[in-house]
Amino acid sequence: MKNKNIIGIMALALVIAVGACPAFAAQTASTTQQVQVTVNPTIAIAATWENAGNNSLINLGSRDADGLQTTFAGGASGEQLYTYSNVPIDVYTKASGDLTSGTNTIALSNFLYKDSTGTNEQTAFTQTYAKIHENWPAATQSGPNVDSVDLALTVPFGTASGNYASTVYFSAVQAGQAGPL
Repeated sequence: MKNKNIIGIMALALVIAVGACPAFAAQTASTTQQVQVTVNPTIAIAATWENAGNNSLINLGSRDADGLQTTFAGGASGEQLYTYSNVPIDVYTKASGDLTSGTNTIALSNFLYKDSTGTNEQTAFTQTYAKIHENWPAATQSGPNVDSVDLALTVPFGTASGNYASTVYFSAVQAGQAGPL
């Protein structure tokens, strides 16, 4: 009986030893694996006024109703567009409508923009998107591409006093794709 117990204990010890150190396991000091990731096309833009942050209020100050055009130079002290996109983009702009104060208006045709990389001509805002940049290069990992946008406003003679407002929109698509509606 003692022999059977000894044989049983030895068999159990053998099973435990084989299970703890499988024959197929290889031991090395290091191992390597490849890593793969797919980066999707990303379209990201920002608009700032006087470096105040994305979507900041465009404050054109107090103007006289004198019929003279006032230009607001783009850049750090004016309007700037940024692209953080990793693909070339086309950028479009529009305004929501006339500048209004109650029932009084300043026609949208009196509110103009000019970018530094496009046609470099003043263009009146409209209520439909118009291309302001074509094939704007992708940003780099070191930072965004930045463009200054000059704005101009004429307050016609006879315009009633008040605080006038409209909304400016910028929208981007991958270069060569259909623009926004």
